[in-house]
Amino acid sequence: MTCLSMPQRLLPLLLPMLMGLPLMAPLAALASSAVPKFPAELQPLVAALNRARYEVRLEQPPQQGAYGLTDTRQRRIWIAPISIELGLVRAALIHEAVHAAQGCPKGQLKPIGWSVELDRRIELEISGLLYRGYPRGRFEVEREAFSMQSHPRAIEMLITALDRRCR
Repeated sequence: MTCLSMPQRLLPLLLPMLMGLPLMAPLAALASSAVPKFPAELQPLVAALNRARYEVRLEQPPQQGAYGLTDTRQRRIWIAPISIELGLVRAALIHEAVHAAQGCPKGQLKPIGWSVELDRRIELEISGLLYRGYPRGRFEVEREAFSMQSHPRAIEMLITALDRRCR
């Protein structure tokens, strides 16, 4: 299982800011509703994950302190509802959707091969997170997931990858 955890909570905020992209504003209406929902802009990605036979749950992941978690063998993704309030839901869902695509078709994570050019500061931040929080064997797949979080075409690219890889 892969996850985006609380110690990494600053990365989803840093990447968009450093790349000059807007953060999703906290959605107070969704946060206060009884049943939280993914924002409209993320619905096409959720639909693609569903087509790829992934169950996407907007609920606290089973790993304490995680914003998101992917289990590629059971084809299940959890996104913590608090990520909506914090404006991290887009980054968290993209990160976990990358792992879903990496896990297709056999459930074993393998990099897709996306090459994303990032600012040096962002590269250093990602490297720091990898060395502090992940086993060396996971660096490639995690680096790819972190790199895609703030990519302006991430949703479009993920939908294509999921449709092609997860038949």
